Amino acid sequence: MKIEHVFFDHTPTKWNMALAPTRHHILLLVVKGKVDYRLGDAGMTLDKGDGLFIPQGTLRARSVHPGAQQQMYSIHFQDSSPDDLTYFMDEPYKRIRPFGYDYLKQRFSMLSECWIGKMPCYEMISRGIALEILGLVQSELVAEGIPSSKRNLASRVQQYIVKHYREPLRLQELAAHVDRSPNYVSSVFKEVTGRTPVEYMHEVRVTAAREMLMTTNMTIGEVAEALGYCDQTYFNYMYKKIVGQPPSHLKKGKIV
Repeated sequence: MKIEHVFFDHTPTKWNMALAPTRHHILLLVVKGKVDYRLGDAGMTLDKGDGLFIPQGTLRARSVHPGAQQQMYSIHFQDSSPDDLTYFMDEPYKRIRPFGYDYLKQRFSMLSECWIGKMPCYEMISRGIALEILGLVQSELVAEGIPSSKRNLASRVQQYIVKHYREPLRLQELAAHVDRSPNYVSSVFKEVTGRTPVEYMHEVRVTAAREMLMTTNMTIGEVAEALGYCDQTYFNYMYKKIVGQPPSHLKKGKIV
């Protein structure tokens, strides 16, 4: 794929857009507020957590939703291989409600930082992150064929993790919450989401850590402790494994 633009839209005055064909494929994720779209003859309102794939050439209009503050990430790109978009192109456009929203938001944020920063090899790194995002979203589209009972169980586990991610969490506790065996819970959650409950917990924690490191004066050690990590070295390891950079890249010049 060839990335043309990566945007983090958060300026209301730039949101109104007249109906016109898109020059490139667009994949977007709304992270705050509501966004009104018109695609051809179809109208829709996207809420926080909604995603949308718009193929190149689609007639598109966008407007500010009354009374709402909007924030949205978007990738504008051209595909070099039909395989990159296998599960997107069977419909005129594809509206998505990502199961793994927190991790997807983190990857969009990382992509935006990389694209804007333009550090050495940024195009290669950006393409890798963008392909990961495309793969994650399409894997969820494939998972829509999984029985609703399994998807509901995975959703209950996800909600529990999001609510209790700062606490020590064990698989036995998650299994007791949904009244299933630990092995069954782990198997179903991975089948639906592509990762284990423990991996998802770390993704949620690291997403929260990035927000805390960027918006507070807390040290890395304080953030690690607040998120349930007793060992800062292990927190640093998990952070780098998920984000691709150590947490210190957000705390340069500060005492950590």
